[in-house]
Parts: sequence; C-alpha cells; structure tokens
Amino acid sequence: MPIHVVTYGGIAVHSLTVNGGSHTLNINGNRVTIDAIDSDDVLMNIQRPGATQGNVNVPPLAETDRARGWRRLACAAPGVLAYGVDSDKVVILPRGGVDWMAALPDDRALADVCIPGTHESASLNGGFISECQTVDIKQQLEDGIRFFDIRLKLVDGELKTYHGIQPQYSTLQQQVTWIEDFLRAHPREVVVASIKQENADEEHFPGRVEETLTQSGLWRFDEPLPTLGQCRGRAQFFSRFGKKHNEQFPNGQGIKPLRWPNSVHHGFVEQVHGIDFRVQDWYDTDNIPEKAAACIEHLEPTTAPRGLGSDANHPYSLTFLSAGKLNSPPAYMASGTSAGAVSKTIAVTTSLFSSGKRAGSEGGVNARVGAWLLRNAFEGHRPRATLMMDFYRDTGGPDGGMAELIASLNYINIDE
Repeated sequence: MPIHVVTYGGIAVHSLTVNGGSHTLNINGNRVTIDAIDSDDVLMNIQRPGATQGNVNVPPLAETDRARGWRRLACAAPGVLAYGVDSDKVVILPRGGVDWMAALPDDRALADVCIPGTHESASLNGGFISECQTVDIKQQLEDGIRFFDIRLKLVDGELKTYHGIQPQYSTLQQQVTWIEDFLRAHPREVVVASIKQENADEEHFPGRVEETLTQSGLWRFDEPLPTLGQCRGRAQFFSRFGKKHNEQFPNGQGIKPLRWPNSVHHGFVEQVHGIDFRVQDWYDTDNIPEKAAACIEHLEPTTAPRGLGSDANHPYSLTFLSAGKLNSPPAYMASGTSAGAVSKTIAVTTSLFSSGKRAGSEGGVNARVGAWLLRNAFEGHRPRATLMMDFYRDTGGPDGGMAELIASLNYINIDE
C-alpha cells in the first residue's frame, strides 16, 4: 500500500528517498504518492514558501504509533509541522509560531477559528486532582494557546486564582499583565479570557474584575461575537458571572452565555445575540473512549465551510477535552497514562488510582481527538471551534504539543 502525502500553505516536496535510494516524485496538486510501505524509511526534502529547504523523516512505523493512529515526525524544514497518520498518510502543515493568527483574514469570525485553549488555565498546584497544566499562562501564550479559563475567588479584597477549594497562588492581575504584555508585543493576535467565580456569590467580585480589566484599554467588552479584525491586539472578555449593579460593565460583559448546565453528556446550546453558542463540557466521567467520542461528535458539525463574516450562520463551538474523577484525574484522562505527567505527585497518584484501568492503545482524550483532527486534515477539513485542554504539552510532540497542531489547522483551505 503506497504512502500518501498532503501539504498545505504552498509547501512543496522537492525530492525524496526510500531506504536511501532515490524515488521519482508523483505529484498531483498538493498531494504526493510514494511507492513505499510503513516498514520503509522515507526522507522528503520540502520547503515552505520564503523559507529554506529541509528534510522530513518518515521512519518505519512503530507498533505503539500504529495503535495510536498518529505521530509527530522529525522535520528540519523551517516553519513546518509534519505528522504521520495511520500507516499510509502524511500531513504537512505550515507552523504558525507565536503569531499564528496574523495570516488569517480580518473578516473571519472568531467562531470560525480553530483555537487551542486550556481548561483551568492557572491550575499548576494541588496534586493529582487539582493540577491541569504544566506551564503558566505566560508560556501558554508563547505555545499558541489563545483561550484561557481563569477561575477566581475574592480573598481579602484580592482576586486570587483557585481550582475549586485549592488555591493556585497567583492573582488575576498577574494573568492580565501577562496577557496584555503579550498583545502589545503581538498586535495581530487575539486572546479570549473566560472569568469564572469559584466561591459563593460575592457582592464585590464583579467590581474588582471590572477594575482590573479596564485599566489598559486592551479588553473588548462588546457582547456581539466579533471577527478577528474587530479584536486584533485585544483580549475578548468572556464572563461566567453576573454583575451586581447596572452601572457595572457599561459596554457589556463580553461573550456571556446566560445558561451553563453542569456536565451534560451531549453538550448544550445557548443563544448569544442571535448566534448559537454550542458547549461540550461533560467532565464528570472516567471513561476516556466515551469522553473522546463525545468531543468528536461535538466537533463534527464544525468542519463544513461557512465563508467569511460573522452572523447567525457562524455558531461558536466550545469543546472541553478535559474531564476527571477521583479515580481518573485530569492527567490520566488527558494523556491516558501517568507517564506524561511532570509532577511526581500526579505520576505516583495517577498510577495508583488507575492501576486497574486502561486507556487503551489509542491513548488519552487528547491523543484520540488528535487522531480525528489529523484524519480530517488529510481530507482537507478543519474544525471551526475552540478546543479546551488539560496537559496539552504531553501529547503531540515537544513544547507546544497539541496547541501547535490545533493552531496549524487554520492554514487548511485558509479562505474557506
């Protein structure tokens, strides 16, 4: 069975070898067919427009990668990401880097961008059940994350980050400073920040959030869903709390679903200024295959092209890949194993609690959704949704991991 390669963003394949021998190029548009099998060693010389050439190595397929369905490939070509998919496909994508939104059309609806996000973005502490990320929001921004889930309590007059009852030892002001500094340095990027109140209804919470966010002028509080051009260089406010006084947030509370049912298996739909706001946030489960299937079911309708603009034909889809229970904490659900967890507490405790459980050869939720994303990419499809993740760096390669993959999907059929 031959190996089929698809490239996007004008990336060209110049030459290739199979097991060290030269191979005739068989090119049809952005697709290349290689007369090889998955036990062969393939080396392709490729080039992104305006960059130098470099090699992509497709080594013989390991059984673990065959079972999972995909793997990140070693790529020396600047500005390029490469993935092997199943046993007979290769997907090659432009690597957007820290300014990955810059090339996208200004009139693209924010709802139509494939956005990598993090669930419990500031949760770096508290052991196996509370930790959800391995790096802080400052690093997440550099990795390509653009949607943040920030949860707070008002403690002694200060907005402090929390995951439930577990303090996270930072403040809203710290997160806001990182976001604003990033936007000043990268004025064509857009950040969405969801603020949720973790403690019981507190009289002064909305006012303190408003004070913190309005100082710089970089925050967008308008409630209709925007296009990229309407919010470049700014942070779009997303509120999961109500205001206490009419004079608060005079320009609106940003994106604000009025209803958020708790842990609904098939998700829910809420109207936000006439646009469907679709949410999959089923988190109360220890079943990795079922959780991944629910996420994929939620993402499937978003793969159809919608054109440009922002109206009722551009629903916003927010898909949480995150889940966890005491016997299957976030690291296990995300990565499928304790091996990817960087915290010793997480590694030991996850192994302890999940000793009788098996994620299966396809891995955790992140890996399973990653396989679906890449199979769609091979066919020329990309989701139009925000994907919220735990431990995104543990899947999909070094550093940016899943964040880099999700951001790069926006370059598939970029004008659709």
